[in-house]
Amino acid sequence: MSLPPGQHEWEATFGHDELGRPVPPRRQLLVVADLADAPSAAGAAHLEAALSGLESRFRYGPDGLLSTVGWGGAWFDRHTEHQGVIAAPARMSRWEDPVIETPHAVLHLASDHLDILDEAFDTLFGEGARAQGQYLKVQQVRRGFVGAGLPSDALPELKIPRNSPLLFGFHSIHRGNQATEASITIGTGPLAGGTTAHISRIVLDVGRWHARDRDEQAALLYAPTVTAAEAEQFADDAPSDYTDYEQTVREHGVVGHAQAAARARVNNVPVINRRDFATLDDGLPGTHFVALQRELRDFNNTRAIMNAADGPGYHRSVGARRRNGINAFFDVTHRATVGIPARASRAYPHLRS
Repeated sequence: MSLPPGQHEWEATFGHDELGRPVPPRRQLLVVADLADAPSAAGAAHLEAALSGLESRFRYGPDGLLSTVGWGGAWFDRHTEHQGVIAAPARMSRWEDPVIETPHAVLHLASDHLDILDEAFDTLFGEGARAQGQYLKVQQVRRGFVGAGLPSDALPELKIPRNSPLLFGFHSIHRGNQATEASITIGTGPLAGGTTAHISRIVLDVGRWHARDRDEQAALLYAPTVTAAEAEQFADDAPSDYTDYEQTVREHGVVGHAQAAARARVNNVPVINRRDFATLDDGLPGTHFVALQRELRDFNNTRAIMNAADGPGYHRSVGARRRNGINAFFDVTHRATVGIPARASRAYPHLRS
């Protein structure tokens, strides 16, 4: 099988649920890594051989394996002629104080099958002949899941609906609320054929969230005009009437997360492609949020607008976090940014000779 030229081109392999919503791989992990030694052509060849070997062994898609390798500003600035390609992340709200990470590389592996995911990780970072330990040093491994039944199995005491793929109890990915892979693909420059990624670790206050009525959750997650029953049937998009944002905040005293964030769309078209998955890493329920976009500023703009800092100006009951989308229920603990090159240059891209 011929693999797509873009590492990030996953979606043609996804299945769909009964409403036609895309179904991403159920098991996912991120490997945050730094160089173990000075980079070399031998190291690049070794990484490419390991990745190509995995692609030969496993079907391309959720039933087998999907992967990306992204490279941070620390890589591009120190080891290539392309300084400044990847900007470091920053705080995105006045209440957050995340660890700002600057890794050389981040690998994203995904599969429906946990044994395949574990085998891929062991191939790359275990003790075998294709392991990368001589060249790459693992700093963190972040694991998680996304898919109907998995959140409710992980936290049964919260009574998360069985059909929910994520910890907040609703679907977040619909047919029309993602930027297309084509639209986030970079056309020219050192990342031509690839894209950029912003990677966050988010801790969720799931106990306090699920203590709320389902309709209240829907109002906060989508818009104050949306009920839980309506939200559960969203398939093409999450209609949020974002053009009526000011009016609905004034009328209801609630900001809807999707309604606020949708204001960052361009001609009603999203500019980021979300690949987030739930986690219980370190015993803390949360999300590993992977956002793909053509330019990192697309994420920054979307995130700033999502904060709905103007919400308190439309109703006195709205605060920076109070009754303001999901702001009161999450805390970002880590942020990192990387560029994801095209598949042909994924191993030590543009290494300076």
